[in-house]
Amino acid sequence: AGEHAGGALPAEPLLRQAAVGEHPEAREFAVSTLAPPGRKTLIRLPVKVLLMPNVVNVGSAHGASGAIATPPVKMTPAELERIREEYAVTSRFFFVNSGMRYWVDFQIQIDDRWQRWGDEPANADAFYKGWPVSRAYAGQDFRAPGGGAFTIVDTKDPLRANTRPVYEKRPFAAQIEQAFARRWNAQTKKWDYYTSGGGTLGVDGFPRGVPGRSQYLGGSDTAWLAAHEFHHQMESQSAFSFANREDERIVFNHPATRRRVTRPDGTVDEVIWNTAGRHGGHWNVLAFWDRTLTDAQWLRIYFGETVMVADRDEDGFPDDDPRLPLDEKRFNSSARTPRTDGRMNDLAKAMLSTWAPANLQYTFNKPPIQSVVPRAANPDNDGDGLFDDVDPYPLYPYAPFVWPLRATIDGDAAEWTNVPTSGAASEGGITTTFKQAHDEAGYYGLVTLSGPWKRAHLMLEGEGQGVFSGGVETIEIINDENLTVRKPAYAQGAARRRGNVTEFEFSLPNRGAGKWFWQGGGREIGADIEVTTQDNKIYSLYEPYDLFYARMLESAGREPLPPGAPKELSRDQATKFWLPNGGTLPIKFTGKGWRVIGYGNGNNVSLMHSGEDESLVYTDGLAAREFDLWMQFEAKQDAILGAFLPGTKDMDAGKDYIAFVGGYANTVTRLRLFGREAGEDTTRLTPGRHTMQLSRRGGAVWCLFDGKPILHAPDPDPTKIIDRLGIIGGYNGSQIIHEIRIRSTP
Repeated sequence: AGEHAGGALPAEPLLRQAAVGEHPEAREFAVSTLAPPGRKTLIRLPVKVLLMPNVVNVGSAHGASGAIATPPVKMTPAELERIREEYAVTSRFFFVNSGMRYWVDFQIQIDDRWQRWGDEPANADAFYKGWPVSRAYAGQDFRAPGGGAFTIVDTKDPLRANTRPVYEKRPFAAQIEQAFARRWNAQTKKWDYYTSGGGTLGVDGFPRGVPGRSQYLGGSDTAWLAAHEFHHQMESQSAFSFANREDERIVFNHPATRRRVTRPDGTVDEVIWNTAGRHGGHWNVLAFWDRTLTDAQWLRIYFGETVMVADRDEDGFPDDDPRLPLDEKRFNSSARTPRTDGRMNDLAKAMLSTWAPANLQYTFNKPPIQSVVPRAANPDNDGDGLFDDVDPYPLYPYAPFVWPLRATIDGDAAEWTNVPTSGAASEGGITTTFKQAHDEAGYYGLVTLSGPWKRAHLMLEGEGQGVFSGGVETIEIINDENLTVRKPAYAQGAARRRGNVTEFEFSLPNRGAGKWFWQGGGREIGADIEVTTQDNKIYSLYEPYDLFYARMLESAGREPLPPGAPKELSRDQATKFWLPNGGTLPIKFTGKGWRVIGYGNGNNVSLMHSGEDESLVYTDGLAAREFDLWMQFEAKQDAILGAFLPGTKDMDAGKDYIAFVGGYANTVTRLRLFGREAGEDTTRLTPGRHTMQLSRRGGAVWCLFDGKPILHAPDPDPTKIIDRLGIIGGYNGSQIIHEIRIRSTP
C-alpha cells in the first residue's frame, strides 16, 4: 500500500494509477496516517464545479402568434452568491458528518454567457439570435434524470464545450455541471427554471483522465442536489478505496433493506448489502451512514490530497482555518481546551446536529438553516436539565415518550391538556405543536397549527427501524376551506378551527388493517413533521428529515370506558331470540359437547355443555355490520361469545370477534379480536344466573355483563361483514344457556 505520513508532504496529491501487468487484480491503495500532536489529518477532495446561470429555451420565447417574450435578466451577483452558499452548506455538511476528516472543496467556475437550450427558431428575435447552444443541452428538452448532458470541464478553458479527457497538473477526480436553464411560462408571464433530479457517473474512468461527474439543472434545491449527487461520486470513490465488504464502504444513498425474492421464472431479485438503517430520509440518510465510517476509513480514501491543519487541544476540531467548511473559531468553541462546556468534546458537540440546511425546496425560496446548531459553551443546549453528553435528545427538550391516553378523534384538544408536548416550533410566522399518546388499541396524535400555514405533512415510523423499514404511515392536512385530510383508509382523523388555530386529531390502529402491530408498551414511534407556508417555504418540527423516536409507556391502572356503550338488548328489541321451548332464532351445533337438560317437572329445559373440548351453539345466514349477541347463562368459568366472518371456516375462541368472562380458570376477562387480546376487567363468574352481551357499534366492540359495560376496544376493521354469531362451550366450564337474543343490522 502506498503510505505517506500525515504532513510529511503537505498537500501532496494521493492520485495514483492502478497498477496492472502480471496481476491485473492488483492496484495501489492510499493510506494517510495521523498527524503529529497538535495537528489533524484531513483528506481534501477538490471538485471542479461549472455553473451556467444564463441558459434560455429560446424557442419558448417565440409564440405561435409571433409574440416575443419579455427578455430574461441575467442571474444577479447576489443570486450567484446564493448558489455559492448552497455549495458551502453542502461542503460543511460532509465535513461535520465525516468527523471533520473529509473536506469536499468545491472549486466554482462560472460561464455567464447567454446560452441556448434547444434549437434556435427561424424567426428568432435579435436579442436571442446567435446564442451558442449550451454544452449541457443533450439534444432533447429534458434527458432524465439530470435533465442534460455530461461533458468534461477543462479548468484552463471552461467555456469550451468538451467531451474528451483533459490534462491537469493536479487532475481533478470529481466534477459537477449545473445549468440554470429557463423557459418562458406564457400563463404566468415569467421565466421559470427547469427542475430536475440529478445524474452521476462514477470515478471509474479516472486513470484515463475522466473524473467522476454529476450533472443537474438549477430550478430545484441546489444544496441537496450537490449533496445527493456528489455522494454518489463518494460511493464510487469508496469502491476504489476500501475493501469489497459490506462494512467497508460509503453506503449507497438510495436506501433498501436486504432482500432475496425468487421470481416466477426462477431468477432471483436480491439486494445483498443493506442500505437502510434507523434514519429518516434525504439529508438524514447521508448523515446517518457517513457517521458509520471510522477515521481510519476516511483516511484510506484514494483520491484527493492529505492536508494537515492546526488542532492544538486535539479535540478533532480544527482551530482557525478559513479555508475549511468549519472551525472552532466559527463554532465559538475554545481551541485551548477540548471541552469548552466542561463536559463534552467539542467535535462531538458540533456533531449533535446533522447541519442539514432545510427540507428539500427551491433554492431561491428556501428559509434559513433549519438544523439546531449547538452552542459550544452550553452543557445543556435544550435546557431540559439533562447535560448534552447524557441526554438522548440533547437538542430537543421533549421527553421521548408516547403517553398512555385513549383519545376521542373529534378535533377537540381538551382531553390532551395533561399530555406533555412532543414537539414545538415557531418559524415563518407559524406555530406548530405536536402531542402523541397510545392505548392497547392504537396510536393517537394531536397537531395544533396557527399562522399562515398551507400544508402539514406527518411521517410516522412504527417499527423503530427507520423510514425505509416498511412501517411508515403518512398523513397530510391541507389548509383549504374544508381542512382536507389525506390519510390511510383505516386511520381516523378530525380537524377543527378555533379562530386562527387549527386542531387536528388522528389515530392509527394497532394491528388490524394498518401497517403497525404491537401489544402493550415498549414500542418506539418515530415522527417527522414538516409544515409549508402560504409562500411555499417548508419548515421542519425537528432537524430536517430527522426522526424523533419516542417509546410507548405502559399504562398504570385501568382506563375508564369511553361514552357511547350500547344498552342491554331486551327481548322486544331483539331481531330474533331463542328459548328452550320456542323462539324465532334457529340454532346449530358444532361438536358433541352440548345437550338438553331439564329442571323441576321437566317443562323447563336449557342447553348445557360438558367437557373440555370446544363446541358451539350458533346461528348463521347473517350479513351484519352491527350486531348484539346476548345470553342468559350459568357457568363455573369461561363464558364465551363470538362473531365470525364469512371466510372463517372453523369457528373457535381464537378467531375473529370474541368476548370472554372468567377465562383461564376464572381469572381473566377480556376481548379477543382476531387473536389479539384487548381490554381487561376484574369481573369473574359467580354461582347463579347472569347475562352477557357482545356488541359491535360505530367502529367499537363492547362486552356487557349483567347489563353493565365492562370491556371496550376499537374495531380492527369495522367494514367486515359478520355472518355467524355463536356461544362457545368448553374448558370444563359447565356452561348452561337459558336464553339467547340477537340483533343484526344488514
